[in-house]
Amino acid sequence: MNGPATANHSPVFRRALVVAATAALLGAGGVGIGRATSVAPASPVCVPRATPPTAQLTPLADVVVNGDARIHHLTFHSAALNGTVDTDVLLPLGYDPSGGTRYPVLFLLHGHGGHYNDWVNHGVEGIVGDEPVIVVMPDGGYDGFYSDWYGSDLDGHTPNPPPAWETFHLRELLPWVDQHYPTLGTRGGRAVAGLSMGGFGSTSYAARHPDLFVAAGAFSGAVDTDLDYPVANVAEPLASNLPDQKPADNCVWGDGVTQDVVWRDHDPTELARNLGGVSLYQASGNGLPGKYDSVSSPNPAAALTEAGIWQMNQQFDQALTAAGIAHHTDFYGNGTHDWPYWLDDLRAFLPQMASAFATPPPSPPAVSFDYESAATPLSVWGWTFTPHRDVTEMTYLTDVAATGFTAAGSGLLHVDTAPLYVPGGVYQVTGTNNAGRPFVTADAAGRLHFDVDLGPSHQTQQYAFGPQAEASFTHAAVQIRKKPGHGPT
Repeated sequence: MNGPATANHSPVFRRALVVAATAALLGAGGVGIGRATSVAPASPVCVPRATPPTAQLTPLADVVVNGDARIHHLTFHSAALNGTVDTDVLLPLGYDPSGGTRYPVLFLLHGHGGHYNDWVNHGVEGIVGDEPVIVVMPDGGYDGFYSDWYGSDLDGHTPNPPPAWETFHLRELLPWVDQHYPTLGTRGGRAVAGLSMGGFGSTSYAARHPDLFVAAGAFSGAVDTDLDYPVANVAEPLASNLPDQKPADNCVWGDGVTQDVVWRDHDPTELARNLGGVSLYQASGNGLPGKYDSVSSPNPAAALTEAGIWQMNQQFDQALTAAGIAHHTDFYGNGTHDWPYWLDDLRAFLPQMASAFATPPPSPPAVSFDYESAATPLSVWGWTFTPHRDVTEMTYLTDVAATGFTAAGSGLLHVDTAPLYVPGGVYQVTGTNNAGRPFVTADAAGRLHFDVDLGPSHQTQQYAFGPQAEASFTHAAVQIRKKPGHGPT
């Protein structure tokens, strides 16, 4: 959401639509809640994406904004979006384009219904001031939710193929920025932050790709999109777009009942364990009128929306704490869903970001990592895990390091390790539940390649989550050690 909110954007309004929307779905022959008995049920309102999105970005224009040499409006053609897309870039004060000075980058994201130029229009230049950082402010779509969409709506109002916002931002724009500006070009010099829907985007991107960003900030972020599963998931797409009389976009992650695993695979609260080594900042008001709200002319929608956002942030905070993830919260009490609060949040985030640039938190391979994902394959921190199973479900990884890891899931998990080993060295790999090949030789890059047997593939798509569900999966405790007599470790 972008602000200030209108009345129909509030979580209360959304929940008022829940019962009717759910009844309509079930009455029309939809899938009954909690009655999944088949392999990967179809999303009843979506045509799933047929092929993975492609990544190719073509620059079309670079225009200085209002004569200010620090602000550039860029236009591209994006293969991921199958069309043109805009981005604003704020250059540092005293910018040196020669490459003699290298700069960190902040990707700054807008909210639902917003635009790429929202931050510029609300004075981002004055807030950033002389901070030596390149600020990239891309379009994220009216309702893009910083994701490669699961599919296209059956009614035809969304394009087919569907938009791939994550691919645009991370596989097209991010490398283009590193190639065309004198950036540091490393994780240690890259941060992401955003407001509302953009706060979802910043934390979802950081959780799905913790090896890309050293810091992430969420300002009134929608950081728990699965908060009211299963009921609110059904109504939320309808309620989000209704104020602008736009049809519901039901296929960002598939409909909220049959494709909950896809929702979870993007939800920052579900993915909290992934955020180790990321300097995290989250801020939210409680929805009560605060210092920037008018007593004589209150905005009930902004208040109600922030109250719902506050609930999401409480859940995210609890999930981070339970996962042992260090993070900074600014639950500042009274405040609503509006720009003055988000500008304050950005001011507060910038020093934490600068500190992370100067002294990055410990990250792999210096420390082990935990990670969960439903991707096939899933790649992070130089490791690639490729599940072979019949259904969509999470793969849970714990304490991944050069000495081994624990994996939970079903089916066969192929592992390509990070380049942590002596090329040509022979290593004993135990605990794979696959006794046929206990010794593995590191390739020329220092990677090991082996399979982990997690038992027969599940035949029902995953619908239960949390520690109890994870504990019910097959676990394999893999140990990796150098074979005695085969050279240095």
